[in-house]
Amino acid sequence: MKFCRIFFLLLLACGLALPLRAETVTKVAAVVNDQIITTHQLEKAVASYTETDAGGRTLSAAERARVRGEVLSKLIEQSLVQQKIDELGLKVGDEELEKAIEDVQNQNQLTRDQLITALEAQGMSFADYKANLAKQILRFKLIGREVQSKVEVTSQDVRDYFRDHIDDYREEPYMRISRITFPVPAGATREQRRQLQARAEQARERLQAGASLDAVLSGLADEGLAEGGDMGVFKEGELTPVFDRAIRDLRQGETSNVVQGPNGALYVFKVDVREPGSIRQFDAVKGEIEKILLEQNREQRFHEWAKGLRKEAYIDIRI
Repeated sequence: MKFCRIFFLLLLACGLALPLRAETVTKVAAVVNDQIITTHQLEKAVASYTETDAGGRTLSAAERARVRGEVLSKLIEQSLVQQKIDELGLKVGDEELEKAIEDVQNQNQLTRDQLITALEAQGMSFADYKANLAKQILRFKLIGREVQSKVEVTSQDVRDYFRDHIDDYREEPYMRISRITFPVPAGATREQRRQLQARAEQARERLQAGASLDAVLSGLADEGLAEGGDMGVFKEGELTPVFDRAIRDLRQGETSNVVQGPNGALYVFKVDVREPGSIRQFDAVKGEIEKILLEQNREQRFHEWAKGLRKEAYIDIRI
């Protein structure tokens, strides 16, 4: 290995000694054992970071320097990991890769053509996707070989996570709502509007007194004044803002004031059910939590193992 490294560095030195052409020359950002990371690779990875993690915003000089350092560190780790994969002779067969792609399609309910279209919409070719997926599979194999035996999650770990992240397991609040709608005829006079408002107020008072919405609505529908009934289930914020404000503070069984809707009609709402959002039972979510913790533990152990590779490697950072 030492001879190969010296020979490689000699070749690299000879290469740098060649006359420079007029076009831009890719330089060496780092040497990792017998492999190099070029400035082109580094800048491409930094650009990807800016596009995704930084939301496309322009980085300051200090931020860019920090990001370049972090990205280069990740590229060095990736190089060391790939070298270890090559050393161990880990491979991904065509059938294994195809099975992984089929699993992705099944999980997302996509055909092959739909998957390819979705990838192209994100600016990625199917060939690049397969290459990236193969790298992920190899990385998982390496984790299984080198660190899986050290990964452990106890039942207490699971309970602690559930307690610390309790809001993540709270179901969203929802309401079941009924309504009575009083359409306002086109060209209605001020007096007609006043009379319709009065009938809506009467309906509201009857509901507040305990009458059922169906009973109140039935008489009004017979007169051709109103329509309505059960609206179904809504989460907070799903209704039109004017309606949301009308029922936001109502408790279960309470009735709203008469509200004029965007279409000019008058509305009276009743909150039939208000569920604040119950906590999912621990037994129902402990399997999910265990998977999360196993993945976190696995990644932590893997990065610790990769740091060990770095200590034993020859690394020469040249920027």
